[in-house]
Amino acid sequence: MLKGFNLKVNDRIEVVVEKKAYKTLIIDVQDDFLRINLPVIDGEYLMVHLNEKLEMNSSLDEGGCYHFSSKVMSRGKEGNIIYYKISKPFNIQKIQRRNFFRVGFLNTIEYKIITDINKEDIDSVPYKEASMVDLSGGGLKLKVKDDIKRDDLILIKMIINGIEIELKCDIVRIENTADKEKLCGLKFLNITPAQTDTIIQGLFEIVRKQRLKL
Repeated sequence: MLKGFNLKVNDRIEVVVEKKAYKTLIIDVQDDFLRINLPVIDGEYLMVHLNEKLEMNSSLDEGGCYHFSSKVMSRGKEGNIIYYKISKPFNIQKIQRRNFFRVGFLNTIEYKIITDINKEDIDSVPYKEASMVDLSGGGLKLKVKDDIKRDDLILIKMIINGIEIELKCDIVRIENTADKEKLCGLKFLNITPAQTDTIIQGLFEIVRKQRLKL
């Protein structure tokens, strides 16, 4: 077992299936198995099969963020609670703290500079395309051709797991690249918990796909 990885009763975990993150709760921990209640997302319960491999995420109270696998051992019922008995976790991978969990990958997103622009005029400013180099729960790295300055305010728009996210960003660093573009480190401003969850779930999905290619 990976050092620091210690699942406990009442820990909340996610079961990731086809880009959906189903929420569940650990209701029992034994030496060689766990029991979880039925994973659910927006009222939709996840039904799984015996010996099915599950891809799971956890953000523990100690600050650790983990991706791991388990196999379904059985399904049972105790009182009114339906549960799955799953194997001891394997293929455990520790990831950085939730908000600083950063994944490198190339993707095209849209952005616009909204420095000193009145709120009612922001919609009239057209978006431009740029390359996102990496993404985390707290910000991203963007490669642009514009003459961006450190005190500029940026509005970005991106699609994560089919969900459109629009966020204002501060610029925390700018680096000049060999091809005469700029690599900008952006920090999200006023991001909601729901937006953070969407981004983190998207990052876990990217990590899962990267692991499958190894």
